[in-house]
Amino acid sequence: MRKSTTKVLSAILVAGMTMSMLAGCGDKAAESTAGEAGGGTADASATPAADSAADQEAGDSDSKEKKEITLMASQNWIKDVDNELFDAFEKETGIKVKVSLTPDNEYKTLLGTTLSGGSDAVDMFMYPAGSEMESGGIPDVAVDLSGEQWVADLEKWAVDANSYDGKVIGFSTWGIDYEGVLYNKTYFEENNLEVPATWDEFIALCDQIKGLGKTPLYEGINGTWHTQSWVYGMTPCMAAEKPDFVEYLNQSKDNKLADITCLKTGLEQLAQLLSAKDGNNPKYYTNDGQAEDWFGSYTSLQEQETVMMFTYSSYAAELAANGATDEFGMFPVPLLDNQTAVSNGGGVSKFINKNSKAIDECKELLNFLAKKENLETYYAARTDLVTSSFKDVESVKPTTATTEIMERSKGEPVVMGMKTILYWDPDMYKYLQGFADGSVTADQFIENADNYRATMFDTAE
Repeated sequence: MRKSTTKVLSAILVAGMTMSMLAGCGDKAAESTAGEAGGGTADASATPAADSAADQEAGDSDSKEKKEITLMASQNWIKDVDNELFDAFEKETGIKVKVSLTPDNEYKTLLGTTLSGGSDAVDMFMYPAGSEMESGGIPDVAVDLSGEQWVADLEKWAVDANSYDGKVIGFSTWGIDYEGVLYNKTYFEENNLEVPATWDEFIALCDQIKGLGKTPLYEGINGTWHTQSWVYGMTPCMAAEKPDFVEYLNQSKDNKLADITCLKTGLEQLAQLLSAKDGNNPKYYTNDGQAEDWFGSYTSLQEQETVMMFTYSSYAAELAANGATDEFGMFPVPLLDNQTAVSNGGGVSKFINKNSKAIDECKELLNFLAKKENLETYYAARTDLVTSSFKDVESVKPTTATTEIMERSKGEPVVMGMKTILYWDPDMYKYLQGFADGSVTADQFIENADNYRATMFDTAE
């Protein structure tokens, strides 16, 4: 059953306002070393609302002759290569792509505001594919792209992730990556350490590393997104307990995370990891003490201050680009003795606002980006991507960590719960911080997450 546009946008705003109150935010894409948004096409200071007001003052009599596309994105979703391709598109067609960037932790709020009321303030926007796309209400404001020629060139997973009610509505040039525990293979070999297969073995490994004078894990617990990676690392175990758990949870607010019994056990193990102390300090992990501390992980890992980190497999390429000379591998997170990798489901996509007056120009841009030579240029620059959403791209390459986690995975990688379960609680990081200081229990974590889901289900009805 389709939700009304008003209700859907209300859901976007509720989620967005929640996110805007967080003290900092990160996205895995944000941490890529492939480059930040730059060049003359990006405008980080402009807001879509301001652009809309200016457009109204200027009048819209020439809207049908529009030769400019406005693309709204979170600040770290646009890379140097995107701007290079946008410039090439303008040179070829005369159509300028104006990128309106917003801070990560304000994006959902501003997007909801910008799209509300049938606004055409932006022509295109970016948003995560999969269940986030659905729970964010994107199908109600996006153009159906099913008839575009490039759809036939997409990998099946990309079609599935960008479809709703059998219609393709998103354009993806990101790729699937796999997540687990990245580890310094060089350090492991030098110290005769073995990759663990169970949670008890993992804790014992952490104790071994601690005994060697190193901190086992880099964990940015003060950030808003990273520590929750451990939670969706349990997705394969949830699927093993209840194969249809995603469909079950997405049917109704009455179907709860609390019904998946392994989740509580896994959270208790995670609380064990986060709450362990060495004096007044965390026993098994460290970070630089800042609200947004992801970038400290590069130096920490490559200088062997820490030895492991839960992350995505392409992070090994980022470390190499940052100057690391050690070799890095990856194994599935062993919470609940799990030995199966998780997949990120494909990253963020581009969508065309159905209220735009430049739909044809937007489609022309997507056709341009989907050309074989432009895809090769894009993926050659995006060394943070290890797979392609389009078939037969030659320039995309896996890392040693990608290869290893796929070899170690006992089953097919399972798409992380964050990308498949509707209404993923954005406050999970707070509950995990509560694990660390002993103020939150596993039962409270689950109750809070289920209460959030219930609120969002009610909002979207």
